[in-house]
Amino acid sequence: MRAFNNKNSSTGMSKSKSSCSYCGDVEHQVTSCPHVKSDWGYFQRFEIPCIDPANWTNNPKAKVTGQRYSSQANCARWFKDPSGWSKWFHQCEKAHAKILKAEERERLKVAKGKTKRAKSCGFCGGIGHNRRDCPKMTALNERLIRANAHWRQRLYTYFVEELGLGEGALIKAKKKTGNWNSQSYEENVGIITSINWDELNMFCYTEGDKRRWSSAVHEHLKAPLRITANIGGNATSIQWKPTNTSHHNSACKIINDTNGDPLVDNWDYDWSAMTFASVVSPTETPLSADWLNQGQFECVQFITKKYSLKKLTDWKAIEILENYEKRHNL
Repeated sequence: MRAFNNKNSSTGMSKSKSSCSYCGDVEHQVTSCPHVKSDWGYFQRFEIPCIDPANWTNNPKAKVTGQRYSSQANCARWFKDPSGWSKWFHQCEKAHAKILKAEERERLKVAKGKTKRAKSCGFCGGIGHNRRDCPKMTALNERLIRANAHWRQRLYTYFVEELGLGEGALIKAKKKTGNWNSQSYEENVGIITSINWDELNMFCYTEGDKRRWSSAVHEHLKAPLRITANIGGNATSIQWKPTNTSHHNSACKIINDTNGDPLVDNWDYDWSAMTFASVVSPTETPLSADWLNQGQFECVQFITKKYSLKKLTDWKAIEILENYEKRHNL
Protein backbone atom coordinates (compact mmCIF):
# COMPACT_ATOMS: atom_id res chain seq x y z
CA MET A 1 0.00 0.00 0.00
CA ARG A 2 1.23 3.50 -0.78
CA ALA A 3 1.54 4.57 2.86
CA PHE A 4 3.80 1.60 3.62
CA ASN A 5 5.75 1.85 0.35
CA ASN A 6 6.42 5.56 0.82
CA LYS A 7 7.50 4.93 4.40
CA ASN A 8 10.17 2.54 3.15
CA SER A 9 11.31 4.58 0.15
CA SER A 10 14.13 7.10 0.16
CA THR A 11 13.39 10.45 -1.44
CA GLY A 12 16.92 11.68 -1.04
CA MET A 13 15.66 14.69 0.91
CA SER A 14 16.65 15.33 4.51
CA LYS A 15 14.13 16.59 7.03
CA SER A 16 14.65 20.10 8.36
CA LYS A 17 15.38 20.48 12.05
CA SER A 18 12.46 21.38 14.29
CA SER A 19 12.78 24.81 15.88
CA CYS A 20 10.98 27.19 18.24
CA SER A 21 8.12 28.92 16.42
CA TYR A 22 8.86 32.14 18.35
CA CYS A 23 12.63 32.64 18.34
CA GLY A 24 13.81 30.03 15.82
CA ASP A 25 16.16 28.20 18.20
CA VAL A 26 16.46 24.48 17.31
CA GLU A 27 17.31 23.54 20.91
CA HIS A 28 13.79 24.00 22.26
CA GLN A 29 10.12 24.36 21.32
CA VAL A 30 7.92 27.39 21.92
CA THR A 31 6.35 26.00 25.11
CA SER A 32 9.78 25.97 26.77
CA CYS A 33 11.20 29.11 25.13
CA PRO A 34 13.22 31.08 27.74
CA HIS A 35 12.66 34.41 25.97
CA VAL A 36 8.87 34.66 25.75
CA LYS A 37 7.94 35.76 29.29
CA SER A 38 10.72 38.32 29.46
CA ASP A 39 9.79 39.80 26.08
CA TRP A 40 6.10 39.82 27.04
CA GLY A 41 6.98 41.78 30.16
CA TYR A 42 8.60 44.48 28.02
CA PHE A 43 5.55 44.68 25.77
CA GLN A 44 3.27 45.04 28.80
CA ARG A 45 5.34 48.13 29.73
CA PHE A 46 4.93 49.43 26.16
CA GLU A 47 8.62 48.86 25.47
CA ILE A 48 10.34 47.03 22.65
CA PRO A 49 12.36 44.11 24.14
CA CYS A 50 15.47 44.80 22.06
CA ILE A 51 16.18 47.93 24.11
CA ASP A 52 17.82 45.49 26.52
CA PRO A 53 21.39 44.79 25.29
CA ALA A 54 21.10 41.29 26.74
CA ASN A 55 17.93 40.52 24.78
CA TRP A 56 18.21 37.48 22.48
CA THR A 57 17.55 39.60 19.38
CA ASN A 58 20.81 41.45 20.04
CA ASN A 59 22.72 38.17 20.42
CA PRO A 60 21.01 35.71 18.06
CA LYS A 61 22.28 32.25 17.25
CA ALA A 62 23.41 31.58 13.70
CA LYS A 63 21.62 29.19 11.34
CA VAL A 64 22.54 25.55 12.04
CA THR A 65 23.11 22.67 9.63
CA GLY A 66 19.84 21.07 8.55
CA GLN A 67 17.74 24.16 9.37
CA ARG A 68 16.06 25.10 6.11
CA TYR A 69 13.58 27.68 7.35
CA SER A 70 13.51 30.52 9.89
CA SER A 71 16.71 30.70 11.92
CA GLN A 72 17.06 32.74 15.12
CA ALA A 73 19.26 35.25 13.31
CA ASN A 74 16.54 35.85 10.73
CA CYS A 75 13.82 36.12 13.39
CA ALA A 76 15.92 38.67 15.30
CA ARG A 77 16.48 40.77 12.20
CA TRP A 78 12.76 40.79 11.32
CA PHE A 79 11.65 41.63 14.86
CA LYS A 80 14.17 44.44 15.44
CA ASP A 81 13.15 46.25 12.28
CA PRO A 82 10.50 48.86 13.25
CA SER A 83 8.25 47.54 10.48
CA GLY A 84 8.21 44.20 12.30
CA TRP A 85 7.39 45.41 15.82
CA SER A 86 3.66 44.78 15.40
CA LYS A 87 4.31 41.24 14.18
CA TRP A 88 6.76 40.72 17.06
CA PHE A 89 4.06 41.72 19.57
CA HIS A 90 1.50 39.33 18.07
CA GLN A 91 4.02 36.46 17.88
CA CYS A 92 4.99 37.02 21.50
CA GLU A 93 1.34 37.19 22.56
CA LYS A 94 0.63 33.89 20.79
CA ALA A 95 3.73 32.20 22.25
CA HIS A 96 2.89 33.47 25.76
CA ALA A 97 -0.61 31.98 25.48
CA LYS A 98 0.85 28.60 24.42
CA ILE A 99 3.18 28.59 27.42
CA LEU A 100 0.32 29.35 29.81
CA LYS A 101 -1.74 26.51 28.31
CA ALA A 102 1.21 24.12 28.58
CA GLU A 103 1.72 25.08 32.23
CA GLU A 104 -1.97 24.52 32.90
CA ARG A 105 -1.85 21.08 31.27
CA GLU A 106 1.14 20.17 33.40
CA ARG A 107 -0.62 21.42 36.53
CA LEU A 108 -3.67 19.28 35.78
CA LYS A 109 -1.46 16.30 35.06
CA VAL A 110 0.27 16.64 38.41
CA ALA A 111 -3.08 17.14 40.15
CA LYS A 112 -4.35 13.85 38.76
CA GLY A 113 -1.41 12.13 40.37
CA LYS A 114 -1.25 8.45 39.66
CA THR A 115 -4.87 8.12 38.61
CA LYS A 116 -5.00 6.09 35.40
CA ARG A 117 -7.66 6.15 32.75
CA ALA A 118 -9.24 2.90 31.68
CA LYS A 119 -7.15 1.31 28.93
CA SER A 120 -8.63 1.90 25.50
CA CYS A 121 -7.77 0.61 22.04
CA GLY A 122 -6.53 3.00 19.39
CA PHE A 123 -7.62 0.61 16.64
CA CYS A 124 -11.21 -0.38 17.41
CA GLY A 125 -11.99 2.11 20.22
CA GLY A 126 -12.86 -0.65 22.68
CA ILE A 127 -12.22 -0.39 26.44
CA GLY A 128 -9.99 -2.73 28.43
CA HIS A 129 -7.38 -3.51 25.81
CA ASN A 130 -5.03 -1.79 23.36
CA ARG A 131 -3.74 -2.43 19.84
CA ARG A 132 -1.30 -5.13 21.00
CA ASP A 133 -4.09 -7.42 22.16
CA CYS A 134 -7.02 -6.15 20.07
CA PRO A 135 -8.99 -9.17 18.79
CA LYS A 136 -10.52 -7.14 15.92
CA MET A 137 -7.10 -5.98 14.74
CA THR A 138 -5.68 -9.50 14.94
CA ALA A 139 -8.62 -10.88 12.96
CA LEU A 140 -8.36 -8.16 10.33
CA ASN A 141 -4.62 -8.75 9.94
CA GLU A 142 -5.24 -12.44 9.33
CA ARG A 143 -7.91 -11.68 6.73
CA LEU A 144 -5.73 -9.16 4.89
CA ILE A 145 -2.71 -11.48 4.85
CA ARG A 146 -4.84 -14.37 3.57
CA ALA A 147 -6.39 -12.17 0.85
CA ASN A 148 -2.98 -10.78 -0.16
CA ALA A 149 -1.49 -14.26 -0.47
CA HIS A 150 -4.48 -15.35 -2.56
CA TRP A 151 -4.18 -12.28 -4.81
CA ARG A 152 -0.45 -12.84 -5.29
CA GLN A 153 -1.05 -16.43 -6.37
CA ARG A 154 -3.52 -15.16 -8.98
CA LEU A 155 -1.03 -12.57 -10.22
CA TYR A 156 1.73 -15.17 -10.38
CA THR A 157 -0.45 -17.65 -12.28
CA TYR A 158 -1.40 -15.10 -14.93
CA PHE A 159 1.67 -12.87 -15.09
CA VAL A 160 4.47 -15.38 -14.73
CA GLU A 161 3.06 -18.80 -15.63
CA GLU A 162 0.68 -17.80 -18.43
CA LEU A 163 2.19 -14.65 -19.93
CA GLY A 164 5.79 -15.20 -18.88
CA LEU A 165 6.13 -11.63 -17.62
CA GLY A 166 8.99 -10.71 -15.30
CA GLU A 167 12.47 -9.27 -15.34
CA GLY A 168 14.23 -10.35 -18.52
CA ALA A 169 11.07 -11.01 -20.53
CA LEU A 170 11.14 -9.75 -24.12
CA ILE A 171 7.92 -7.93 -24.98
CA LYS A 172 6.21 -5.93 -27.70
CA ALA A 173 4.76 -2.56 -26.72
CA LYS A 174 2.81 0.04 -28.68
CA LYS A 175 3.40 3.77 -28.76
CA LYS A 176 0.79 6.22 -29.98
CA THR A 177 2.02 8.52 -32.75
CA GLY A 178 0.48 11.28 -34.85
CA ASN A 179 -1.97 14.00 -33.82
CA TRP A 180 -5.60 14.08 -32.74
CA ASN A 181 -6.83 13.96 -36.32
CA SER A 182 -4.62 11.10 -37.43
CA GLN A 183 -3.37 8.68 -34.78
CA SER A 184 -1.61 5.38 -35.21
CA TYR A 185 0.38 2.93 -33.10
CA GLU A 186 4.05 2.15 -33.55
CA GLU A 187 5.12 -1.27 -32.25
CA ASN A 188 8.44 -1.63 -30.42
CA VAL A 189 10.35 -4.51 -28.87
CA GLY A 190 12.01 -4.19 -25.47
CA ILE A 191 13.07 -6.10 -22.36
CA ILE A 192 11.43 -5.77 -18.94
CA THR A 193 13.98 -4.47 -16.45
CA SER A 194 11.88 -4.20 -13.29
CA ILE A 195 8.49 -4.87 -11.71
CA ASN A 196 7.76 -3.62 -8.16
CA TRP A 197 6.88 -7.11 -6.93
CA ASP A 198 7.50 -6.47 -3.24
CA GLU A 199 5.06 -3.56 -3.13
CA LEU A 200 2.14 -5.41 -4.68
CA ASN A 201 -0.94 -6.79 -2.93
CA MET A 202 -4.71 -7.08 -3.32
CA PHE A 203 -5.04 -3.27 -3.34
CA CYS A 204 -3.64 -3.30 -6.87
CA TYR A 205 -7.32 -3.63 -7.70
CA THR A 206 -9.65 -1.19 -5.94
CA GLU A 207 -12.72 -1.36 -8.21
CA GLY A 208 -11.82 1.87 -9.98
CA ASP A 209 -14.08 0.96 -12.90
CA LYS A 210 -17.09 0.81 -10.56
CA ARG A 211 -16.43 3.72 -8.22
CA ARG A 212 -16.81 7.45 -8.53
CA TRP A 213 -14.46 9.78 -6.69
CA SER A 214 -16.77 10.01 -3.66
CA SER A 215 -16.50 6.27 -2.99
CA ALA A 216 -12.95 5.72 -4.22
CA VAL A 217 -10.32 4.00 -2.10
CA HIS A 218 -7.92 6.42 -0.40
CA GLU A 219 -4.58 6.95 -2.14
CA HIS A 220 -2.68 5.78 0.98
CA LEU A 221 -4.12 2.27 0.57
CA LYS A 222 -3.53 1.71 -3.12
CA ALA A 223 -0.70 -0.52 -4.37
CA PRO A 224 0.03 0.68 -7.92
CA LEU A 225 1.77 -1.69 -10.34
CA ARG A 226 4.96 -0.34 -11.90
CA ILE A 227 6.50 -2.11 -14.91
CA THR A 228 9.63 -0.68 -16.54
CA ALA A 229 11.17 -1.88 -19.79
CA ASN A 230 14.23 -0.92 -21.80
CA ILE A 231 12.96 0.05 -25.24
CA GLY A 232 15.36 1.60 -27.71
CA GLY A 233 17.86 2.22 -24.94
CA ASN A 234 15.36 4.19 -22.82
CA ALA A 235 13.64 3.24 -19.56
CA THR A 236 9.94 3.19 -20.41
CA SER A 237 6.82 2.58 -18.29
CA ILE A 238 4.47 -0.14 -19.53
CA GLN A 239 0.70 0.05 -19.11
CA TRP A 240 -2.40 -1.82 -20.31
CA LYS A 241 -4.98 -0.32 -22.63
CA PRO A 242 -8.38 0.86 -21.28
CA THR A 243 -10.87 -2.00 -20.98
CA ASN A 244 -14.12 -0.13 -20.48
CA THR A 245 -14.34 3.03 -22.56
CA SER A 246 -18.10 3.31 -22.02
CA HIS A 247 -17.68 3.78 -18.25
CA HIS A 248 -17.42 7.19 -16.58
CA ASN A 249 -13.76 6.35 -15.86
CA SER A 250 -12.81 5.70 -19.47
CA ALA A 251 -9.09 5.73 -18.68
CA CYS A 252 -9.41 2.70 -16.39
CA LYS A 253 -6.90 0.06 -17.44
CA ILE A 254 -7.64 -3.39 -16.02
CA ILE A 255 -5.74 -6.66 -16.12
CA ASN A 256 -7.93 -9.73 -15.65
CA ASP A 257 -6.63 -13.07 -14.40
CA THR A 258 -6.86 -16.44 -16.16
CA ASN A 259 -10.52 -16.75 -15.11
CA GLY A 260 -11.44 -13.29 -16.34
CA ASP A 261 -11.67 -11.81 -12.84
CA PRO A 262 -10.21 -8.31 -12.29
CA LEU A 263 -6.65 -8.37 -11.00
CA VAL A 264 -5.05 -4.92 -11.45
CA ASP A 265 -6.41 -1.44 -12.03
CA ASN A 266 -3.85 0.72 -10.19
CA TRP A 267 -0.83 1.86 -12.18
CA ASP A 268 2.33 3.83 -11.57
CA TYR A 269 3.56 5.15 -14.91
CA ASP A 270 4.56 8.42 -16.56
CA TRP A 271 3.25 10.34 -19.57
CA SER A 272 5.61 8.55 -21.97
CA ALA A 273 4.34 5.05 -21.09
CA MET A 274 3.80 2.48 -23.83
CA THR A 275 0.94 -0.01 -24.01
CA PHE A 276 1.67 -3.71 -23.55
CA ALA A 277 1.00 -5.78 -26.68
CA SER A 278 2.45 -9.28 -26.21
CA VAL A 279 5.33 -11.38 -24.86
CA VAL A 280 7.99 -12.36 -27.39
CA SER A 281 10.16 -14.37 -25.03
CA PRO A 282 9.11 -15.24 -21.41
CA THR A 283 11.12 -14.51 -18.28
CA GLU A 284 13.62 -17.05 -17.00
CA THR A 285 13.54 -15.72 -13.42
CA PRO A 286 10.23 -16.75 -11.75
CA LEU A 287 9.33 -15.43 -8.31
CA SER A 288 10.12 -17.32 -5.11
CA ALA A 289 7.63 -19.23 -2.96
CA ASP A 290 8.20 -16.67 -0.18
CA TRP A 291 6.73 -13.92 -2.36
CA LEU A 292 3.61 -16.00 -2.89
CA ASN A 293 3.06 -17.02 0.71
CA GLN A 294 4.03 -14.17 2.99
CA GLY A 295 1.03 -11.97 2.08
CA GLN A 296 2.87 -8.70 2.87
CA PHE A 297 2.81 -9.31 6.63
CA GLU A 298 4.92 -6.22 7.42
CA CYS A 299 2.74 -3.97 5.26
CA VAL A 300 -0.47 -5.19 6.92
CA GLN A 301 1.01 -4.72 10.41
CA PHE A 302 2.11 -1.19 9.51
CA ILE A 303 -1.29 -0.17 8.14
CA THR A 304 -3.34 -1.48 11.08
CA LYS A 305 -0.93 0.04 13.61
CA LYS A 306 -1.00 3.42 11.85
CA TYR A 307 -4.72 3.72 11.08
CA SER A 308 -7.85 2.96 13.08
CA LEU A 309 -10.63 0.60 12.06
CA LYS A 310 -12.91 3.60 11.50
CA LYS A 311 -10.39 5.25 9.17
CA LEU A 312 -9.83 2.02 7.22
CA THR A 313 -13.60 1.72 6.92
CA ASP A 314 -14.01 5.33 5.80
CA TRP A 315 -11.20 4.84 3.26
CA LYS A 316 -13.08 1.81 1.82
CA ALA A 317 -10.39 -0.74 2.74
CA ILE A 318 -12.82 -2.96 4.66
CA GLU A 319 -15.36 -2.80 1.84
CA ILE A 320 -12.72 -3.79 -0.75
CA LEU A 321 -11.59 -6.66 1.47
CA GLU A 322 -15.14 -7.92 2.00
CA ASN A 323 -15.85 -7.73 -1.73
CA TYR A 324 -12.67 -9.65 -2.48
CA GLU A 325 -13.47 -12.38 0.06
CA LYS A 326 -16.98 -12.75 -1.32
CA ARG A 327 -15.78 -12.82 -4.93
CA HIS A 328 -13.23 -15.56 -4.25
CA ASN A 329 -14.99 -17.47 -1.40
CA LEU A 330 -12.27 -16.83 1.21
